Order: sequence, then C-alpha cells, then structure tokens
Amino acid sequence: MRKINVMALSLIASASLILNPMAANAADLKIAVKTVVTGFQTALNTTLDQIDVLSQEHEKNVADINQVYLDSTAKINATQTTDLLVIANIYNPKITASNAALAAAKIKWDSVNLITIKNAFGWQGNVQQVAGTTFVCPPSTLPNGPTWLEIVKRNCNGSTNPMLGAKSTKGIAGSSIGGEDWQIGDVGKLNTFEVSKELQSVLDDGYMAPVNQVEFDLTRLTIKNETVNLNSLNTMYSKARSDVTVKYESSIALIKAATDKALADEDTRYQNLVADLQAKAAQSQSFVLASERAAINYKTFDKAFTTALQFEYNRVQLDEIANLPWAAFTTNRNLSSMMKVVALSDLANSIADNYSYAQAIKLNASVSTTFTKAPTFSTSLKSAKTYYTKMIKS
Repeated sequence: MRKINVMALSLIASASLILNPMAANAADLKIAVKTVVTGFQTALNTTLDQIDVLSQEHEKNVADINQVYLDSTAKINATQTTDLLVIANIYNPKITASNAALAAAKIKWDSVNLITIKNAFGWQGNVQQVAGTTFVCPPSTLPNGPTWLEIVKRNCNGSTNPMLGAKSTKGIAGSSIGGEDWQIGDVGKLNTFEVSKELQSVLDDGYMAPVNQVEFDLTRLTIKNETVNLNSLNTMYSKARSDVTVKYESSIALIKAATDKALADEDTRYQNLVADLQAKAAQSQSFVLASERAAINYKTFDKAFTTALQFEYNRVQLDEIANLPWAAFTTNRNLSSMMKVVALSDLANSIADNYSYAQAIKLNASVSTTFTKAPTFSTSLKSAKTYYTKMIKS
C-alpha cells in the first residue's frame, strides 16, 4: 500500500462537532473532518511501518537461523575431517607396511617356490597327479639332443609351450612334439602359494620336498598371513570411516531438522502477524477512503462516513462476485442473477471513479443489507466511529 504524507493539525473540536453538527460553525466542522482524515492516514501509515519493521525482523530471523545452521554444519564437517585424519593416521601406516611385506614376500616366493620330486614310490599315483595340477609347465626340452624329439610335460598348469603333438621347432625337422611324465629329480614351481591337501600329503610322505624348506614355509606363511592381515586392516579402516561418516551425517540431519522447524515456526509467526497487520492496514485504508469521501459533506460527516464505508464495502463484495469464473454458475437462473450483479458492480465502480454521496446512497439502497449485515462490517464501522470520536475528544 502507498503511504500518505500527512501534516499535523491542531485538534480543536469536540465530538459534538461530528455527532451534532448544528452546534458548530462550518470552519470548525472542516477542521474536525480534516482531523479525522489525518488521524486515519496516520493510523494507516503506522500500520504500514509496522509491516515493514516486521518484514525486516522476519528476514533477519531467517538469516540468523540459517547462519546458525551453516556455522553448526561447518563445525561438524571440520570435526569429521579431523576424526577421519586420526583414523587415517592409525590405519594407513599399517596398511602400507602390510602391503610392502606382502609385495616383498611375493617377490621372494618366485625364488623359493621350488619343489623337487624325491621318491619313485607313488610315481604314477599322487605325485603325477599333484605335479600335473599344481606345477607350472616348464619350458620344453631336448633330452636326447637336437637330433631327437622336443619334449613337453604331459600334465602341468598354465603352459605357454607348444602343445603336445604340435610340429616341433627345436628337434628333428618335421617331427612332432612329444610328451613325458614328471621324473624323479624334476624341480617344479607351484602355481600358487597355497598348499592343497594333496600336495601336503606327498610332502609329508617325502615324495616331494621344497628345495629350501625353511624359506619355502616362511615365505608362504608370510604371504598367507599378510593377505589376511591386509584384508582385516582394510575392513577395519573402512568400518571406522563409515562409523564416523554415519555419526556426523546423523548430527547434520538432527541440525537440519531443528533448522527446518525453526524456519517453519518463524514463518508461521510472521504469516500470522503480517496477516493481522495487513487486515488492519486494509481496514485503515477503507477508513481513509471513506473519510476523504465523507469530507465533501462535512456538515453531515457522521452519516456521510457511514454511507461511504457501506458503499466501498458493497463495491468490493460485488466486484468479487462479478469476477467469479463461469464454472461457479450451473443454471440459467444463476447466470441471470449474475448479470444483475455484474451491472451493479459496474455501476459501483463507475461511482467510485467519480464519487457522489447521492449515488452512493442509491447503490447502497439497491444492495440493501446483503453484505453490510455481516458482523465484520458492523464491527469495522463501530471501530471507525469510536476511533474518530476519540481523536476529536483528545
């Protein structure tokens, strides 16, 4: 709403100047009416100022609430970062050390992972089976020299050699590659650091033996233990990080919920207060308009004010009905009544553009008390008269 600039006027008349105009001269009546108009204008401006102050207060409250949220989450994020760093400092050195030990053991395994076939007993049994499934295929050989056949192991694991029966490239030209079983004294490499039950059985029976038993066992166990240790460290580290994340996400969720509630409460407070002030401003605006229109008939101001207030109230109500969508009317009777309302609304707006006390009386008579019988109007009229009576008496 637009604020109205007002000038302070001396309040020199009594309430009787309005209620009993015959008791005062025209000059006094004009001053009294100006006093009323000025008073209503001042009241309107005061209410508009209160709305501005309330809006500024609301904006500040919202900003303060949001700042508390930002400060709280920033603190939580900083603490979370610190906690994650502490956890990293605990686990990363251990994980690094375990990775290094495992990598070193795997490098060493390549040189100590050597097993010799020792005993002929079990030659065609467990030894051949275990060698065929766990030993890496060695390079092909020429056991009888370059003028004889190229030989590969019949059964081994992960061969990169030419296949058994393929054309030889090392032996007699045009010959096929031959195959042989594993022999006593052959040294094989395991394709894994794991020792299966079958391999352990022939080792225990002495049919096979590591070339360096101590280094073989120590390196194999180091690989096994460090693998388990590394997996365990990674699992614990991951869980510790997850626990910290969940903890702080829960804290932020609680702060977010509290912030949302505070913002909702503040918005409810603001909406309720501003609605009251806007209603008060609208009422003051209607009082200003009615008093300005009634001032033309200052000698009968009290009656003219009532007429003007009734007129504006009727005009607004007619305008609201006239602007209803067509869907609100379902019968021809409704439409016929609506056309009459529209005509009255247009007439009221025309009168408002060039206000006439006499025309306002006629419009009010046409509408009768259809709208003004509402308690809200009678309360508003009573409030206005009480207010301007006090203004003049003060």
